[in-house]
Amino acid sequence: MTFGEKLYKLRKAQGFSQEALAEKLHTSRQAVSKWENDNGYPETEKIILISKLFQISLDDLLMEEREMGAESGAASRDAEGRYNAKGKEEDGYYINRETANGFLLYYKKKFLWIAAACGLIMSCNAVSYSSMEPGFYELTVQPLLAVVSGITLLSVVLYVILKQNPYRNLRNKELLFAEDVRNELQDEFSKMRKVLLAGIVVCLAAVGIYEMYSASDLSITAETLQLLSEAQIMRDNFLYMMLVGVCAFVTVFCAGVYWSYSVLLRN
Repeated sequence: MTFGEKLYKLRKAQGFSQEALAEKLHTSRQAVSKWENDNGYPETEKIILISKLFQISLDDLLMEEREMGAESGAASRDAEGRYNAKGKEEDGYYINRETANGFLLYYKKKFLWIAAACGLIMSCNAVSYSSMEPGFYELTVQPLLAVVSGITLLSVVLYVILKQNPYRNLRNKELLFAEDVRNELQDEFSKMRKVLLAGIVVCLAAVGIYEMYSASDLSITAETLQLLSEAQIMRDNFLYMMLVGVCAFVTVFCAGVYWSYSVLLRN
C-alpha cells in the first residue's frame, strides 16, 4: 500500500474531508489531494503531524510494503470499496466524489485561462484575415497586436509547462467509482454535453457565416474601401476582432470541459 493510499484510508476512517485534513495540517486541499494521488510527499514536519494525528507509527506510514495495523488478508477495503471482498486490491485507482470534483474544477480553471488566452490571440490576429485592411493597420496597429499575441502565446506555453498538476496520474490510470458517484457524474455530463457541443457549433458557424458574407459581398471593392472613413474601418475591424475572440474563447472552453468529463468517465 502506497503512502497516498494509506493517507486516503486514514482520512476516510476518521471522517475527514480533504479540506478538514488540510486545515489540521496547515496546508491546502490541493496538497492533500496530490499526496493521496501519489504525486508527491509532504514535508517531514507534515509527515510527523500526520503520524500524531492518526496515531500511527512513521514506519507503518512510510513503508509501502507494510500494511497499517497488520491488517489481515480477509479484511475488505474501507466503506468506499477500495478493496474487493477477498481483501485483494482492485486494479485501478478509486475515485470518490470529492476527488472527481477536484479534477473537474482544476481542469475547468485551467481551460478557462487557456480559452481566454486563445481568444486574445485569435482576436489580435483577426485583423490580418479581414478584407478591410488599409496600410494604417499594417504599419501601426498590426505590429502591436502581433507583440501582444506573441506574449500571450508564450505565457500560455509557460503556464501549461510549469503549472503543477495534482491530477496528472488520473489521466493514465484505470479509474474506479462507486456506482452512485459514476451515475451522478454521467447525469451531469449528459445535461452539459448538448450545451457544450451547441456552443462550439454556434461559434464556428458564426465566424464561418461572417467570412462567407464578407467574401460574397461584391459591393466592397477597393474604391468603396477608400471612401470609408477611418472610424468606420476601425469599428468594423473591432467588431470582427470581438466576434473572433469571443467565439475562440467559448469554443476552447467548451471543448476543454467536454474533454475533462470524457477523461474522467472514459471507462
